[in-house]
Amino acid sequence: MYQVVFLAGLVALASASPAAQGIDFASINAAPSPSVTGPPVSVNSQSFNYNTASANAAGSAAVTGIASASASGSQAANSKRNFSPSTTTQKVSTGTATTSSETACATVPEAGTSCGFIKPENSCAVQPDGYGPHVTPDTVAAFTAYPEFHTQAKAAKAPAGYTRTFADLDGSLSGSTYLGLYTLQSYDVSLCAQHCDSTALCTGFNIYVERDPSLNPSPNCTLPSSITNYKCTLWGSNVDAIIATNEGQYRGQFQVVIAGSDGFTKTNTTTPAQCPGWQQPQNCGSYAHNHPSTCIGTAFFSGPYDPLLCASYAQAQNALNSKSNSWKQWMQSYNALQCNFFNAFMLKKNGRPLGTYCGLYTQSYGAGEATYSPGWQGSDYWSIESSWGFSIINGARSW
Repeated sequence: MYQVVFLAGLVALASASPAAQGIDFASINAAPSPSVTGPPVSVNSQSFNYNTASANAAGSAAVTGIASASASGSQAANSKRNFSPSTTTQKVSTGTATTSSETACATVPEAGTSCGFIKPENSCAVQPDGYGPHVTPDTVAAFTAYPEFHTQAKAAKAPAGYTRTFADLDGSLSGSTYLGLYTLQSYDVSLCAQHCDSTALCTGFNIYVERDPSLNPSPNCTLPSSITNYKCTLWGSNVDAIIATNEGQYRGQFQVVIAGSDGFTKTNTTTPAQCPGWQQPQNCGSYAHNHPSTCIGTAFFSGPYDPLLCASYAQAQNALNSKSNSWKQWMQSYNALQCNFFNAFMLKKNGRPLGTYCGLYTQSYGAGEATYSPGWQGSDYWSIESSWGFSIINGARSW
C-alpha cells in the first residue's frame, strides 16, 4: 500500500462589526486560492477525515476582537486555516498484488523497485490495474469516442436522494470543495453514492472514465499502453457542469483524458447537522440574511460547506464579548454584543462554489426574512446555495 498524507487547506476571512454588512467581494477575490482542487494525477484513492476539533479551532480563529451591532468601521484579516491534524490518505494498489516496503533491503534491489517491491511512483513502475476495457486502437481519439463509455454515462440513474446535474461530459470536476477520490471496478453510480453518504460534508459526487498509463511514464517508457479507470470524486457542495473543467493532463508524454463524466447532487435534500448550542436549522434556500443593524461580524471559509465553522465563530465571538466592560449590555433584554443567530451559506462566483460564508446577528430571524441575493458585481455573478439559519439555544446564552 502506498500512502501520502496532506493537509486540506482552509482560507478564513473575517470582518468584525461592519457598518454596512453586505459581502466583502474584494477581500474574497484577494484570498489565496485553495491548494487542493481535485485528486493528484497519479493517485487512485484519497479519503478525507473530518476533524471536529480542528473545525472548531478554525471557526474560533476568525474572531478578531470585541464586536458590537452598534459599532462602526470594519476590520478584515486573511489567514490560512487547516483541518489539522485531519488528513486525507491516498492508497494505490497494483494489479500484480505487489506492495511497498520501508524496511532496509537485504540485497541490492532491482531498478524501479524498493527491496524488490514495485512502487507505483517509481520510473516505469506498473500502475494500478484499470478494470475498464482496453481500447483499440490505443489512442486518445479512440478512447474519447469509445461507445460504451457514453452509453453507460447517459443511462446512469440517480440514486435515491440524488439528482443528476450533468451527463456524459469529457471533463471531471475541479474546485475548492473537493473531499476525496475512489477508483471503482465498474461504472457503479450506487457505490459512488455510498462513498458520498459515508463521508462527512459530502453532498455531491462525480463519476467518470479516465485514460491512464499502464506504467509510470519516464524516460525509458515515455508512451506506455493505456488502461481504463472508473473514478469517483466527492464534493462538499452542489456539483454543476460549469466546474467540470478538468479535461485531463499529461503525465510526461502520455495524455490522460476523461469521458462519460456524470454529476449527482443531494444538496437540496440535505439538512445540516444540528450544531451544539444551536437549534435545528431553518432552510433559507438560495437567499441569505442581510440585517446590517444587528450584524456583529462576518467570516468566509474556503472549502466544503460546513456550518460548524460558523457556529464555532459565533461561540468564540460571544465568549470574547462577554469579557468586555460593557456589563450593562448583558443586563438588558437586547444585547448588542451577543450573537443569538447566525446564517451559514455556500457562496458561489460565476457558478463555482467557493466556501462557507457566515453572518452573525444579535437577533433571531425566520427563514422568510432571508431575502438577499448578491447578483452581479462588475463582470462577476455571485450567488448562494445551502443557506441555513441557526438560532441559539437559550441555555447556551452568555448572560
